Amino acid sequence: MSQYLVSARKYRPDSFSDVVGQKHITQSLESAIQTNQIAHAYLFCGPRGIGKTSCARIFAGLVNTGSNSNSIYNIFELDGASNNKVEDIRNLIEQVKIPPQTGRYKVYIIDEVHMLSTAAFNAFLKTLEEPPKHSIFVLATTEKQKIIPTILSRCQIFDFKPITVHDIAEHLKKIANKEGIDTD
Repeated sequence: MSQYLVSARKYRPDSFSDVVGQKHITQSLESAIQTNQIAHAYLFCGPRGIGKTSCARIFAGLVNTGSNSNSIYNIFELDGASNNKVEDIRNLIEQVKIPPQTGRYKVYIIDEVHMLSTAAFNAFLKTLEEPPKHSIFVLATTEKQKIIPTILSRCQIFDFKPITVHDIAEHLKKIANKEGIDTD
């Protein structure tokens, strides 16, 4: 008996080619990796459910590819909504100081970063201003206007656009074919 997997998890993109409707972003990120022009901080902005966190995870997995490392050990995720206090960020800052044991980079994904308190943003700012060479931050938010300007100025900003009806229909066709479902 196989275990049921919710379709949102089953079909979550695991490569940039699987990401729907964000080609302008996935091409830029792939190019940055290929040319080794990786910034220390990225901000992924846009509505819910359009691939910000998926792209962050894919990017995080690819930056250490080719360095003979298991990149999964170099990816750290933090939910900004439930870890929004200055103490939470101070703990993160302490972790950031430690270089990776394998690979070139440690990647820190902070989802819902707009939920951080002002004190937490200010504590984080120093690390963004002078990050260790081995750290990359990927911040994701649905509310860019809530991010303080000094944080925005330290990040490479990617605005995710809503997925078009055409892209959704094409993706649903692919899923229906994989599942053996007839559609019109």
